This record gives sequence, C-alpha cells and structure tokens, in this order.
Amino acid sequence: MIAAKVPAKLNLSLAVTGKRGNMHTLDMIMYPYEKYADIVEFFPVDGKVGFDLFVKGGFDGLNEERFLAFARDKFDAIAKRLQVGGKIEIFKGVPLGAGLGGSSAAIACAYKAAIEYLREKGQNMPLDVEFLLSLGSDVPYMVHGGVCRVSGVGEVIEELESEGKIEVCEIIAKGGSDSGKCYKLLDELCGEKFDVANVPTTVFEAIEVERNDLFEPARILNPQIKVACDELKERGFDKIFMSGSGSTVFAISGFVK
Repeated sequence: MIAAKVPAKLNLSLAVTGKRGNMHTLDMIMYPYEKYADIVEFFPVDGKVGFDLFVKGGFDGLNEERFLAFARDKFDAIAKRLQVGGKIEIFKGVPLGAGLGGSSAAIACAYKAAIEYLREKGQNMPLDVEFLLSLGSDVPYMVHGGVCRVSGVGEVIEELESEGKIEVCEIIAKGGSDSGKCYKLLDELCGEKFDVANVPTTVFEAIEVERNDLFEPARILNPQIKVACDELKERGFDKIFMSGSGSTVFAISGFVK
C-alpha cells in the first residue's frame, strides 16, 4: 500500500492578469493549509490499468456519489496515462466549493501515489505539468505543494522562501462558490480590462496588498461571503482574505517562526 496526503491550499493573493483562450491567466501566492487534507491509499495490482475507487469518509456534508461522479474521469485519466491500476481508498477531508483546492486534492494524491509506485519499480517519472493541467488548474500546485507563486493558467510554479508558519482564523461561508460564475461576472464587471500592476510576488507583499480579484464577484453571487467577512471583522480582524473564488474567508491570526 502506498499513501499520499495533500493539504488544502489558501490563496494569500489572486490577481487576474489576462486571458489565454477561454482561460484566465493568474498570478497567485499559494500557501498550504494543513487543517484540511485529502488522503489516498493506493493498493496497486501489477498489470492492471484502472482504479477501483472507494471513499472512506471525509468532511461533514460530503456527497460521496457526487464527488466520484465528478472525479472518476480524472482518476481514469491518471491510470491510463501512467498505466497503473488497483484499489484506491480516499479520505476526502478538503471541503468542496470552498476555494481550498477540494476538487484537486484527491486527484493530486492519486497522482503522487501512482508516481511513487512507479518509482519503487524503478521508473523515474518527471512532473508532467501539461497533463496535470488537463486534470484541473490547481492540480500542478497541489502535487508540488509548499509556499509558491503560481502564474499563467497554473503551469508556472515558483517556490518561495518561508521564514515561518502563518496561523489563520477561517470561516467557510454557507452556499459555496462557483468558480466559473465568478470569472464570468468578473469579466462583466471589469470589461476584461485586467490590472497587471500591484501584483504580489512574495508572502509578505500578498499580506500587505490584500488582493483577490474574485472577491467582489464572489460576494455578489453569494451574500453569505460578506456575512462571514463581517463576522471576522467583529472578532477584531481588519484584514480579510478570500481563498480562490470562495467561499472560504480568513484572517491571519499569528505567525510562528
């Protein structure tokens, strides 16, 4: 059995810098958030191509059938790409629709576990960013992990120095968030004229600038996000961040070296 664990992610910043075809180009500071994590246990079967998927628990409210309906094709793509198979058991700890990488974490786990299996058999597989992008724009970062600046459509990953650990106070607003609708509304609000200035390039710049271009669209589409922001302000926080397209909002409550 080979186990892989992928934590949630937080966007300390998210700048929309343009469009590439139907995709928006982004420049983001990403930070691992270990309060939530997906765990995959892979029981490989030599010579088999394809995964038998089983969900073994997860976050409160997880709809296992809906998750598998969404994710099955992506797991199948990994099996075919890497020519591996066997049983996969998933603990789905990262919430979906919260901007925490929930749609990507288990996919990243499965890829990491399969790659480790191949390495144990003597096959050294380089990180296939183009393939990972086909599974989701957050998947390359979720596989890579760590504190990073991520740009393009998710394919450019630059590791950043981290001098300590950020502690956060987070609220996942009720109602979730739909990334596609957020980007569509952003285009309508800004007329597809994107601000390429004031783009944070470090963790500390991201904390100072407080930029997430999807914040306003998300608050319009889901008023509960504003309610969650107001709750954090009532707790005494003045800088409020949103991860991804929401619905998670958070404040930085401490820094541990």
